[in-house]
Amino acid sequence: MTSIFDAMPVSILETLERMEITISDMERQAFVLQANAQDLRSRHEDIISSWKARADREGLGNLIEVQQRLDAIAWVIDPLPSGIAVVVRERGSI
Repeated sequence: MTSIFDAMPVSILETLERMEITISDMERQAFVLQANAQDLRSRHEDIISSWKARADREGLGNLIEVQQRLDAIAWVIDPLPSGIAVVVRERGSI
């Protein structure tokens, strides 16, 4: 029995084979990425659920108040997101 592949030169057949291998590898990577995304989505939901449960127990207002205090303390300790401390300079000095 003959097929279209019998009419193709070896170089084309080699190209097709490389493409099939690449397709298979990419599909495997896509599967792994999809599984990793699902794991992250699940962790994301778990974190939100745990904080909602904590807010139900301790009160949302209390949690917000605690976080605002922690943010204020963090601002004094490290005021810039870059981690560079603010240097207060006296007038006339650089």
